[in-house]
Formats: sequence, C-alpha cells, structure tokens
Amino acid sequence: MPNPIVTDICLVTRDMEKAIAFYTEKLGYRLAHRMPGFADFEGPGPILALWDAERIRETTGVPAQRTEPEGHGVMVAVKLGSPAAIDEMYERLLARGVEFYRPPMDYPWNARCVYFAGPCGEFWEFFAWYDGGEPGGVDAHDGVPESNS
Repeated sequence: MPNPIVTDICLVTRDMEKAIAFYTEKLGYRLAHRMPGFADFEGPGPILALWDAERIRETTGVPAQRTEPEGHGVMVAVKLGSPAAIDEMYERLLARGVEFYRPPMDYPWNARCVYFAGPCGEFWEFFAWYDGGEPGGVDAHDGVPESNS
C-alpha cells in the first residue's frame, strides 16, 4: 500500500472572517469555497482550508481549541526558489502588513528563512536552500544520515 498523500492543510480558527482576510489580503490566496464554518483557498500544492473551532466540534465531535493557545503547535513551510526570493517575499508581505518575528536570516541548516504568525495559532516559514541543498539526508535503505564530506 502506498504512503498517504497530504492533500489539504486544515487550520482551526476562532475567527473565520479575520482568518479569511489574512489569507486573501496579506498572503494573496484566492477563496475557492465558503460554507458555514468552513472555507478553502485555491493555490498550488496542498489545499489550505479553515474550519471554525465551534463548528468542527459541533459537527464532528473533534475537540478543537476554542481559546488562544500559548505558543505555536503547527508550522506551515513554503519553499521558494532562491535565497533572494526570501528577501523579495519578505518585502512584499511586509508591505501588506504581515508582522514578522525578525527579518530574513541565514540559518545553519543551509537555508535563508523568515517566520511570521498566522491568525489560527500556526506560524509560517518561508525558506530557500543555498547551493548544496538540504543537509542531513538519510539513506533510504538503512536510515543512516549521509555524510556531507
């Protein structure tokens, strides 16, 4: 049996209107579907969707958080084509009012990244690899990290 394929990333929100505004106005997603307690967006990759915390509790019995958590429990990562694209995206999102934890930085895992909070308790990472790509690859046969020498 093949591994399951992630098709959607569903975030639980306590304020549907605020969340929709954030994803459309600040990140530039286009709303695709809207129903009571649910919305999703068009875009490449997995579908980004929103569930209202009260509505998902009522309809599915899933105990979604109804209060604001301390810290983040989910990160959504977006890979861009180059380190320079990170700086360009940072400037574009900053102009739209996105508040970042700090400006883009180079990190020891061979990537340039920038981080910001979303309205559903998640945080976002925009990243791009430097030449040499991502470190720490694991050999598929024995689970041992490949050497970088």
